[in-house]
Amino acid sequence: MFKTPSKAIEDLSVEDERLVKLPDGRDLEISILTYPIPVNDQLTLIDLWWTEWTKADYDWLRSMRGAYSSTLRIRSAVARIEGRAVATASVCYACDSPEVSTVGSVLTHPNYRGLGMAAQLTETVAQLSFADGCKVSYLGATRSPRCVYLRCGFEWWNGGVMRRPAPGAGDCEQGMFAAGQKTRLREACWGDLPGMACLVVQPLESLVLDYPRALLSGKYVTLQRCVSNFPVVHDQVTERDGAMCVVAGEAPHRILGFGTLTPDPGVARRHKAVIDVAAHDAYDSELDVMVCHLLERAKERQIESVQAYVAVWDRRKADRFKRFGFRPIATLPGQLRVAEQNVDVEVLESEVR
Repeated sequence: MFKTPSKAIEDLSVEDERLVKLPDGRDLEISILTYPIPVNDQLTLIDLWWTEWTKADYDWLRSMRGAYSSTLRIRSAVARIEGRAVATASVCYACDSPEVSTVGSVLTHPNYRGLGMAAQLTETVAQLSFADGCKVSYLGATRSPRCVYLRCGFEWWNGGVMRRPAPGAGDCEQGMFAAGQKTRLREACWGDLPGMACLVVQPLESLVLDYPRALLSGKYVTLQRCVSNFPVVHDQVTERDGAMCVVAGEAPHRILGFGTLTPDPGVARRHKAVIDVAAHDAYDSELDVMVCHLLERAKERQIESVQAYVAVWDRRKADRFKRFGFRPIATLPGQLRVAEQNVDVEVLESEVR
């Protein structure tokens, strides 16, 4: 490994470069980029990504131009053979006291596969996050016994979610979600992406974590998403001028719960919104705080009534909403399919005062 001159770091956003010998004898040069990155590097990454995808878990251009960089650190490893970019992998974690990282956008150009570059780059970015303090890393993948991430120390967690602890971190989530922490309610920000990914993949008691985006607890279903959980929720809420809040624990981006207020789409439906809240089982009491907060945000937006969609399995959540004046207005038979069972969903509604 060798360091680039300081001017190169400033001009190219390359923090270090590494030379690795490939099985066929060629040199693989790995460059580390931290967002925001210059236009030339943006084009390099987009050209690579377009060989397989048309979009990612979060907005490519906004992220590369630094839109999320005040709270979320995104770093990409780019591999080159004879000067040509042929593979990449990315990792993101909170800028402030990170505990969790998520790995994504791992890709090798079709003409250069089979040389072990995906494993090399995944290892590289995971180690970057551990060096900066992260205790555990998660990623999403298609489940397969030949999955490349198994060679990098990741193990299957549930469904398409994989997990790798930092050296010595073990079951670090037990400490992250331990009861009795001092908590703080605040608006969600992009630095919460990894922390929310960690929360959502836990086997939480509540079946439905976020009804509008169909986020369900891994205790009952096989998980399908990991990195995209936060962007999927945050982007839709933001696009509709809604609100998303989180309950943070004793680390700035340790997410113990989250809540959403999602206005209905279209001008004729903007007077209504859907509310939902979820929290780790040890912080069930924080749900009331989030409901109060979101009802205030609804009032500020001149929303006249809010609805909550609650699975019949989640009786405690239904009772909580009823204590806030929500009343049942309908039942949707078999709205959810869970473990080969049809689950009814109760619709509750409350006027915003």
